[in-house]
Amino acid sequence: MISFTRKSGIAAIIAVFVFTMVFVCTDDLQASSPVAIVIDGNRLEMNENTGLPVIIDERTYVPLRVISENLGAQVDWISDTQQVIIYTKAKSNSYPVPANWDGGVQIVIDGQPLTIPSGYGQAYISKLDRVMLPLRAVGEALGCEVKWVSDTSTVLINAKTDEIENPVDDVDNSDNTPNLVDNQLLNDLAQFSTNLKLSDGSVINSSALANMDASNFSAEQLNNFRVYLDQLNKYPKVINLPSGETIRISDLSIMGPSILSAAQIQDWLDNETPRIQAKMAASGREFVPFADLAELYIRIGEEYGIRGDIAFFQAVKETNYFQFTGQVTPAQNNYCGLWATGSPLTGQESGNGADPRYVIFEPGLHGATFVSPEAGVEAHIQHLYAYATKSPLPAGKVIIDPRFSLVSRGIAPNWQQLNARWAVPGTTYGQSIIFDYWCNALNR
Repeated sequence: MISFTRKSGIAAIIAVFVFTMVFVCTDDLQASSPVAIVIDGNRLEMNENTGLPVIIDERTYVPLRVISENLGAQVDWISDTQQVIIYTKAKSNSYPVPANWDGGVQIVIDGQPLTIPSGYGQAYISKLDRVMLPLRAVGEALGCEVKWVSDTSTVLINAKTDEIENPVDDVDNSDNTPNLVDNQLLNDLAQFSTNLKLSDGSVINSSALANMDASNFSAEQLNNFRVYLDQLNKYPKVINLPSGETIRISDLSIMGPSILSAAQIQDWLDNETPRIQAKMAASGREFVPFADLAELYIRIGEEYGIRGDIAFFQAVKETNYFQFTGQVTPAQNNYCGLWATGSPLTGQESGNGADPRYVIFEPGLHGATFVSPEAGVEAHIQHLYAYATKSPLPAGKVIIDPRFSLVSRGIAPNWQQLNARWAVPGTTYGQSIIFDYWCNALNR
C-alpha cells in the first residue's frame, strides 16, 4: 500500500504518456527530445527507475508500478481476482469491492468498475508480471486537463480539482515586460550553478543567468524557471565533509578521490537490506541480493581518478537499489543503464569500439550486457570519465563502455553538470545522487 496526494499523481500518469512519445524515438536518455512536462505548475522528472510504459497498436499502456508510485490515491492489487483497487479518497471511507465477473484484469475506482471502451485497449498482465493499464482510460476516469504548447514543446497538465494552485507568483507579466521579480528569479537560479534544460532544447548552466535580463526569455520559460527553482530549493547548496570542510555542491567534481571506503558502503548496505527486502515484498517482487560491488567501484574508480564511492550511489539510484525494477536485468551487470533506450536490442548494435570480450548485445534484452560485474562497473566508470574529462583512457585500459565515443568529452566535470545531460530534464539529478543517496552513508 502506498499513499500519495491525488493532484500530483493524476498528472504523473498523463506525463508518462508524453515521456513515452519522447523516449521511444530517441537514441538514449541523454539525447531525449526537449519536451517539457509541467504538472500543476511543477515540472516532472522521470528516469528509467520510474518504470517504462509501452505502445501496442498505437495505444499507450502504463505499468502498475508507475500507477502505485505516482497516482494520488491508494492502490491495492488482489491477485486472486485479478483486480486493481484504486481509492482516490481516504481508504477509511472504504468502498465494497465488486466481484470480477469476466475473469480478466479489472480496475475498480472508489468501488466502481472502470469500463474501458474497446477502442482504448484493455488492461493485461505483462510477461514481467506487471499489470499494464491503458493510459487514456485511466486519465479520463480520474479527470485532468491536458494542453500542448507547440511553441515551447511543453505539455501543461492540471487536475480538475478545487485544490489546484497557481505556482506562479502573483505578478502581471501579460505584456512580457521584465520586472524586478523576474530578474531576481534569474539571480536566485544563478546561485546553484547547475545545468538547466531550456525550452528550445539547449542546456545552460544557471550561473550564466546572473548576467542576463529577464527580457531574454519568454513568459513560458520564466514559468519553467520558477518550477526549477522550487525543485532546486529542496536541496542544500553546500555539503559538510567528514574532514570538517564545507564545499559548494556545484564544486563537487566527478574526478577525485573517494571519501567513503568500501567498508563504509557495505555497512550502509547492511543497514538498508531489511528496508529494501520489505519494499520488494510489499510490491510483490523477489528481493535481489546485493552484489559485492563496493570494492570494485572504489578500486576501479581510483584507477580512473573517478570518485568511485559517489559512482556507486549513482548506480544505486539508476538500478533502484540494485533491484533492477526497470527493463535491465541483474544478469546483465549493467549498473547505469548503458544502451537501455526503451527498445529491445536486435543483437546487431555497434559496440562503437568497445572490446567485444567484455560487452555483448543480446537480442530481446534492453541495454548492453557485460561479461562480469567487474566489466559492468568499469563500463560505468568509463562513462563518467567520458563526461568528466577529455583526457585519453589511463594507460593499459581498453574501451568497455559502448557509449564512450558518443559522449561530448569533458562536458560535465561536476556531478551537478550531469543534470539535463545524463538524465533529461534531470533538473536535480546530480543533487539527488549526493543528498538522497551518498550522504545517507556519509552521515552514518
